[in-house]
Order: sequence, then C-alpha cells, then structure tokens
Amino acid sequence: MKKIYLVLAALIITVAGFSQARIGVQVIGNASSVSFQSDNITDAKKSLQPAFGAGLVADIPLAGNLSVRPSINFLQKKNSIKFGDAGQPTEVKTSLNYAELPVDFVYTIPAKAVSFYFGAGPSIGYGISGKIKYRGFAEDENGQTVAVDESVDAFKKEDKGGAGMGRVDISLNAIAGVKLTNGMFVNAGYLGSLRNLAQGDGKYKNYGLQLTVGYFF
Repeated sequence: MKKIYLVLAALIITVAGFSQARIGVQVIGNASSVSFQSDNITDAKKSLQPAFGAGLVADIPLAGNLSVRPSINFLQKKNSIKFGDAGQPTEVKTSLNYAELPVDFVYTIPAKAVSFYFGAGPSIGYGISGKIKYRGFAEDENGQTVAVDESVDAFKKEDKGGAGMGRVDISLNAIAGVKLTNGMFVNAGYLGSLRNLAQGDGKYKNYGLQLTVGYFF
C-alpha cells in the first residue's frame, strides 16, 4: 500500500508537467470528529478536534471548465469521546495519521479577479500511525472499579495489544472555494468515511470539516 501512494505522488508530479495541468502545495486545517456507535456506550459525547494536514495537489483540465484534482496529503484525524457519570467520567482520545489521496472532479466558474470552483470525489486513506488513549474507570477481573490511564496502538492487531482498527479508510470528499489569478486558492471541504474501521459490533467512522489554503505554481 505504501508503494502505491509513492507511485501516485510521482504520477501527480509527472502529469502536472504536461499540457495545461498545474501542480501546487497546500496546508489543511481539519476540524475532526467521529461517527461512533456501541452497544456498551449509550451516553457518548463527541467534540470537534483540531488537526493538521499538508501535501501536493494537481489540477488537470478535462474539458471546458471541468478538471480533475488529485492530491496526496499527510492528514491527521482526531476525536474525543466522553461518557459515564460525573463522578466517574471516562474519555477516549484518538489521534490517527493518514496518507490521504482524494480525487475530486472540479467545475470552475471564471470571474475577473477570482475563479469560483466546487467539486467532489472519492478519497482513500492509509493509516500510517495512531494512538488511542483511555483515561477513566473500568472493572477489573474481580469486579472492582479501578482507575485506568493507558495508551494503545490504534492499528496494531488486538491479539498483539492494539486496538485492531482498519488501516484503509474509504471516504467521500467535497470541496468549494476560490482561486486567485496569482495561483493562490482557498477552499472549504468535507471528508466523511464510508467504511467502518472498528472491529466487532461497534461502528467507527471518521469525518472532518476542512479549510485548505494552497498555491498553484
């Protein structure tokens, strides 16, 4: 999988060298959270968490005002889930690092000073690393409530002491923004998982609201 991302990154750079295609760089602010369901946790409270991303992007004309915009990014996906009563609160924090490849089909509306654009497409993420931190209370083997403060590898298999989350995250991506004549662009976006990453009966899907600032050379 890692080799695939390296090949795709090289492809973006190569394709952008031809025709009217342009290549650029971008930084991403990701207000990240999670869609979460569990039979054991019914009072979960979630909040948006600040996360960061950056990468390469290309804009490749197709026909008329339509183009395809692939990018290869390093992207953080974070969340915080709180549950339990006020006397024994529990918080689970997750921080995941992905190599993310969105491919958007973009329609541009030219104007005098700026161009407006919007688009959507699929995105594939591969989990590079990640941690899940659990701080709260749990029952031990004797049925006694004890304080717990531990951290586990998110993507390592459960039988090896990890959380066993799936590494491959398949998502839907949507963007809308403006591009200046000097090559700078700004867009807002949404990235939402289509694939359940949890093991067992629970459901866990990443999503995020994004603000991206970049520059096409």
